[in-house]
Amino acid sequence: MTKTLGLAFGFATVSLQLLAASPAYAVGEEVGGFPNWQERVIHEWMNRARSEPQVEMAQCLSMYGAGRCGEAACFTPIAPLVYSQNLTRAARFHSDEMRLQGYFAHDSNCAVVTNINQLYPGTCQGAASCACTSGTATTWTARVALFGMSTSGEIIASGTDPNGAFYQWLFENSSSTTCAYSTANGHRWNILKQTGAIGTGVSGPSVGDFGSSSGTIPKLPSGSHYPRQAATVAVWANWYDSAAPMSAMVNVDGTCSPLTRQRGTDLNGAWSAMVSGVASGCHRYYFLFQDKDGQAVTYPTTGSLAIGPTTGCPDYDASRPATGPSCSVNLPNEDGGTNPNEDGGTPGGGGDGGGGGGAMETGCGCRVGGQADSTSGLALSLLLGFGGFWLLRRRRAASY
Repeated sequence: MTKTLGLAFGFATVSLQLLAASPAYAVGEEVGGFPNWQERVIHEWMNRARSEPQVEMAQCLSMYGAGRCGEAACFTPIAPLVYSQNLTRAARFHSDEMRLQGYFAHDSNCAVVTNINQLYPGTCQGAASCACTSGTATTWTARVALFGMSTSGEIIASGTDPNGAFYQWLFENSSSTTCAYSTANGHRWNILKQTGAIGTGVSGPSVGDFGSSSGTIPKLPSGSHYPRQAATVAVWANWYDSAAPMSAMVNVDGTCSPLTRQRGTDLNGAWSAMVSGVASGCHRYYFLFQDKDGQAVTYPTTGSLAIGPTTGCPDYDASRPATGPSCSVNLPNEDGGTNPNEDGGTPGGGGDGGGGGGAMETGCGCRVGGQADSTSGLALSLLLGFGGFWLLRRRRAASY
């Protein structure tokens, strides 16, 4: 039912001594180039799927039959994943090091320098000449720890299109109906079962790192659009609150259009609209909801996102389009509040939690000792007409 409102693997997680607290940032702001458009799309697609997993699972079964997404009935709605700046930096670094060093695996290709958090991306983007030192290759969990975080799982795919990578993960080939994590369904299980925070990295192969989060989930935890630019694009945002929003809109170039809830419930759902007339040029937008108390909630909290080309149209900008007559709620101040869920992630800064990730099922069929899982090359006809031959890998730290 739609509703419209008009207006891995390791037998123990990495222990981590907490660093000094980082400043908090408003939800959805870009900080130091993180996140980019692809990373926002993957985050939103994850939360969209989590709000009503059976929509995606029905699509998988319809496209591929019972031989894929065999455990589809196991997934039920779950809270959104919170954005983590530190996990995003860790994920994009891994994307960069795989791209620049020419490999594809969870563990790094070398022993990563211990101060990579301070060097990346300013003076080192992941090339071996600056990112590597002598010694044993850094494991995936140890690499994420270098960015001030512990991790409960990681997924990677060889492609860079966010929609393609996401559905390669979500629709991976697993016929088992057992409700448990396995090496065959690990990407899907991480996306639909992990709790806490997510960091996504896309500069080469796509990466998702899962971890813990403290504090409350923002009412608008994620939002983006797809494709990047076309005559018509779809905008999506997730709402999570104890009550339904009084209104849900998107402001594009000063004109507000109503959003329709397409997934989930009024308390945990994904809202969407189709935006036309944006085939060329740079079009700035932000999401504008009104909560049960009549307070405006926007994503991003400050600034705006963009539908436009890769050059000359920044994914995020501190400016906002004008508030036209179609936007009938009071906006918060542009310098308005910060969100305690954001960990900031400035170079050398601290993390947003040192504990393990959310609740996870025990029992992992992966090989012991941090060895790489098998690599699968799957030819899929993905949603929205995007196909491709992709490589996948997943890791998960089991909670024993």
